[in-house]
Amino acid sequence: MGVSVRPLGKDDPTQIGPFRIIGLLGGGGMGRVYLGRAVDGRTVAVKTARAELADDRGFRTRFAREVAAAGRVGGPFVAAVVDAAPHDDMPWMATDYVPGVSLTDAVLDCGPLPAHVVRPLTAGLLHALTAVHAQGLVHRDLKPSNILLTTEGPRVIDFGIAYSAADTALTTTGTALGSPGFMAPEQLTMTGPKVTGAADVFALGGVVVFAATGTGPYGSADPQVLMYRTVHEEPRLGELPDDLRALAASCLAKDPDRRPALSELIARLGPPGPYGDWLPEPLDVRLRRLSARLADPRSAHTVPPGPPAAATADVPDATAVSTTPLPPFPATVPRHQGPAGTSRPSGPSRRRVLAALSAVGTLAGGGALTWALLPDSDGNGNGGSGGGAAGGGSGTGAAQGTGATGAPAAGTLAARLPQEIRDKGVVVVGSDVAYAPMEFLRDGTPVGADIDLGNALGRLLGVRFDFRNATFDTLLTGLNAGRFDLVMSAMADTRDRQEGRADGVLTGSGVDMFDYLDAGLAIVVPKGNPEGLKTPENLRGRKVAALNGSAAHAYLSALGRNGSGGVDVRGFGSPAQVYDDVTKGLSAACLDDFPVAAHTVAPDQGGAALELVGEQLDPVPYGIAVAKTDTALRDAVREALDRLIASGEYTRILKKWNLQDGAVTRAVVNGGR
Repeated sequence: MGVSVRPLGKDDPTQIGPFRIIGLLGGGGMGRVYLGRAVDGRTVAVKTARAELADDRGFRTRFAREVAAAGRVGGPFVAAVVDAAPHDDMPWMATDYVPGVSLTDAVLDCGPLPAHVVRPLTAGLLHALTAVHAQGLVHRDLKPSNILLTTEGPRVIDFGIAYSAADTALTTTGTALGSPGFMAPEQLTMTGPKVTGAADVFALGGVVVFAATGTGPYGSADPQVLMYRTVHEEPRLGELPDDLRALAASCLAKDPDRRPALSELIARLGPPGPYGDWLPEPLDVRLRRLSARLADPRSAHTVPPGPPAAATADVPDATAVSTTPLPPFPATVPRHQGPAGTSRPSGPSRRRVLAALSAVGTLAGGGALTWALLPDSDGNGNGGSGGGAAGGGSGTGAAQGTGATGAPAAGTLAARLPQEIRDKGVVVVGSDVAYAPMEFLRDGTPVGADIDLGNALGRLLGVRFDFRNATFDTLLTGLNAGRFDLVMSAMADTRDRQEGRADGVLTGSGVDMFDYLDAGLAIVVPKGNPEGLKTPENLRGRKVAALNGSAAHAYLSALGRNGSGGVDVRGFGSPAQVYDDVTKGLSAACLDDFPVAAHTVAPDQGGAALELVGEQLDPVPYGIAVAKTDTALRDAVREALDRLIASGEYTRILKKWNLQDGAVTRAVVNGGR
């Protein structure tokens, strides 16, 4: 669950105002959000603006308005502003970093909430909205991804488009601000009633429906369809319990004058809480462990016993983040196979540890981390992602790619797709943007070989590939639950995954995987390879850098134990430190995942001082996963991939991302072992 905390890059600040910056939480079209540490040990989310926006006077005015709006609202059910400097050279705002899980992630990963949880959730949200409206503000974007579930109750975040009557001149006339499916009808029509606090009441009704059923009041569809349904159709409330159905129906009235006042709803539901143990056990346990991991002095909760502790993880400045060892991440099938056919250690990898640290799913004061994954700009699969990410927090909790559409492919390829896919014109792809080759940003938007391949496949099949971001460990669960049609996320094709097993235990119905890339570990050396290193044996007796806790570190340690001559492994907490060590000549080489290493040494990424040498170590096939029952979808997409390979477009895409050494000759189904 949640978005990843990433190590800081070479251009990221290490100090913003009074806060020491220890990790990157995310970003989008507006700027970046960092994980910071205050002098008293508290964790904060520091939201910054991109340089080109900071130079725009209009943007500074809007950013200052957001700071003022958030700072005026207080109470236990909103994320408090800690500090801000909207007029600094780089405008920033810091809010409490709330150890929580967004309502979006909680429902998608654990299922709809029971009615006895939805009621105190709603009561807390009513008090949050009351605090907003008491300041003459309208939140205007209340939705599941802007609501955090914490051990002490819900919290409302992201006041980026909140406004008061005095601020309306800053809003473009006729512009609909908000999120389709939760926006009130008056937010969608240019000639309708004025937008008031009643719009937040409408959104609250939608949130109640989502929390209790797992979908919004107007179902799941493209934004334009949701907006039409909101204005012209009645909400879908059949699955709600009677009392919640009546409450949601009153909130979702088309006419804002017919919606109940907040005070009336509060009287109906009673006081908020109690919140001592209000969440389902899996969420409660996860949140309490997360609080302990953050080592925030405000967290005084007792942490339930967990699995045996693993070694301290390699998060940026790990000692500053937590002095408590991180327990292993929930068991999953390893991504790779280990040396000489053995399994690599299944302890927490760098990316899993970072994801566990940030299982909050959304950012206090920064909104949901939403990536708009856009199609290639040149129409042939070789261009960039095009466009920018959605503004901070203004999208849904999942990353949605717009993919490429086009005429059906020649022959019967498009016709072989399942009728359901053809009807909706979309293939929903589950992916974790924190995993290579999907973790690379350009202008704040994720780009990568997976996106380019998905766009190219979509053009052949005459459908749009819609990438949805989810935590790696939930992707196959989401596939089996029908949230995704495919999973494409650097996932190793293994027999266990094919059979639905983890550590020998049956955990699901299994999947079919057709392979699209071979990837293992890669040796990176200074440009020109002054020491002539090509094979693992050449690394013996030398200093080699690797990420602590990674498969590369484990491989080097095993190499030192097997055979004559050990390896002097230099462990680091971030990729930047690993590659910097090699660039400075302090280590003779480093070892890393092939897609990450290939991207890092690419000249357009500033890696001109480094190069890859030798062949990949222990490469395994990465597969695109499909449910075993979806054979028609599997075969249509697999054949489309084979056509891309035969035409040469596949190779061109891989070369663009420096991944040509991992090319496969055809899309083999279940080729991994």
